[in-house]
Amino acid sequence: MKLVVGLGNPGKEYARSRHNVGFRVVEEIARRQGNEFRKMFWFPAQQATCCIGGNEVRLLKPTTFMNRSGRAVWGAMKKWRVDPADTVVVYDDVELELGHVRVRGKGTGGSHNGMKSVLEWLQTKAFPRVRVGVGPRPEGTDMIEFVLGDFGDEESLGLEKVVERAADAVESIFSIGTERTMNAFNRSKTG
Repeated sequence: MKLVVGLGNPGKEYARSRHNVGFRVVEEIARRQGNEFRKMFWFPAQQATCCIGGNEVRLLKPTTFMNRSGRAVWGAMKKWRVDPADTVVVYDDVELELGHVRVRGKGTGGSHNGMKSVLEWLQTKAFPRVRVGVGPRPEGTDMIEFVLGDFGDEESLGLEKVVERAADAVESIFSIGTERTMNAFNRSKTG
């Protein structure tokens, strides 16, 4: 069993925000396989199932707010007995320019509150993650205002390709491994 977690905030008011790119990526993976998310009753999340690279994969969207995402991730891992190495977390990154996707096998959460929560709950840094660029943040713009804001019209044009590329990266991790996926995806910008 494998687990892919897209980080985001619940609610229609956040659906198009930069902070919800993680949700969009797992929704794209589910869409490719004709699956839909449904509410969980064991922990605060929505989930869908699929098969990637011959592996049964659970896709997860925590329904807590971003800074409490770790609780849902930890609950899912315990419920389905998924190891950290078999868990991929997908999230937005303001330090990466829009169009860039970065894959890592381990690391810190940086300034991302959702990742900080996941790291706190899991008590390990050793799990793959896919960072999706939503930056750069314009100088003088408040960080919270920026990440909770919607993409501009011009940004939205390329967003679909970025989401597709990030979904491809997740699928690649389960097909060819994290290291080879890093080599394939960390070099170039989308479109």
